[in-house]
Amino acid sequence: MDNTAVEILDRAIRERTRALRTQAKRCRKQFGEEAVHDLRVAMRRLLALRDFLAFLVPSPPLRKMRRELKAHLDAFDALRDTQVMLLETTQRLPELPALEPFHRFLQKQEKRLLRRARKDIDALQDSYSKPLRAALKALDARDEDVLAPVDDAYQTVLHRLALIDERNTATIHRVRIAFKRFRYSIEVVKPLLTAMPEETLQRLHNYQTLMGEIQDMEVMLRHIDDFAAAHAACDMEEVRQFYQQQHQQKVSAYIQRMNEVYSFWRNATDRPLPWEATAVTTEEQQALARPQAEAETSAEPAAERTSTPPEPDNLTSSPQPQEVVN
Repeated sequence: MDNTAVEILDRAIRERTRALRTQAKRCRKQFGEEAVHDLRVAMRRLLALRDFLAFLVPSPPLRKMRRELKAHLDAFDALRDTQVMLLETTQRLPELPALEPFHRFLQKQEKRLLRRARKDIDALQDSYSKPLRAALKALDARDEDVLAPVDDAYQTVLHRLALIDERNTATIHRVRIAFKRFRYSIEVVKPLLTAMPEETLQRLHNYQTLMGEIQDMEVMLRHIDDFAAAHAACDMEEVRQFYQQQHQQKVSAYIQRMNEVYSFWRNATDRPLPWEATAVTTEEQQALARPQAEAETSAEPAAERTSTPPEPDNLTSSPQPQEVVN
C-alpha cells in the first residue's frame, strides 16, 4: 500500500485509540449525559476504523474487537434512545400537555439506564490498538487500493437505495445502516481526499440525519405504544396521532431528497470522484449508477472480503441524528 495511506491509517489508529481512553477516563470521573455522548462517538469512530481495516485484511482479532465494541455500544443504545425522547418531550410539552405522564416515565427510565451505563464504562477495555496495528502491518506489505472500502460501502448504499419502498420504512433503515459505514469510511480516508469540498462531510451528516429522524419517530411510537399498554389510565391517543403525523412528514422529507446520494461518490472504481468530474451532473451520475445498483439486487457487496458470514445489519442499531462524528 502507498506509504502516505499507511501513515494516515497509522495516525488514525493513534488518534482514535487515544480518544477512547480519554473519553472513558472522563466518563469515570465526571459521569453525565455529555460525557456518555462523547464516549459513544469515540467508540463509533474506532469501530469504523476497525471495519475499514477488516475489509482489507480480515482477521480473528479484529472480529473479536468488533464484538466487544458493539456490545459496549449496544449497552448505551437504550440510554441514548431515552435521552433523545426526553429532549423531544421536554420541548413538546407546552404544545402537547398529554405527554406529561410519558415524560415522567422517561425521566425515571433515564436514571435507571445511567446507573447501568456506569457499570459498563468500568468494564471498558483499553487493548484495541494491538489488533489494529497488526492489521496495518499486514496491509503495509500488500498492494491494496485504500479507497476500496469506500467504493464497496457506496455500492451497498446504492444497492439498498434501489430497493426502497416508501410504504416499508425498514427499507430506508437498511439504507441508513449502509450509509453510516460509507460515511465513516470517507472520514478515515479524508486526509487523502485533498480536493474534496469542505462541505461534503456536513452534507453526508445531513443526509444521514434525514434517515435518523425517521428512526427516532419509530422508536418514539414504539415506546408510546408500550407505555399506553402498561398504563391503561393514560389516554395516549392524541400523542400517538401527533407522532404518526410527524413520522409521515419525516418519511416524505427523505423520499424527496433520497437521490442526493448519487452526488456523494463515484459509481465505479474507474470513474472520477464527483469533485473531479465537474462536467458530470447529479442526474447523469444517477443514470449511470442505477442500472448497476439494480443489477446487483441479488449480489450485495460484502462488508469484508472473506468467507466468514457478513456482519450483522445492526452495526449501529441506534439512531444518532444529533451526533456529529467529526
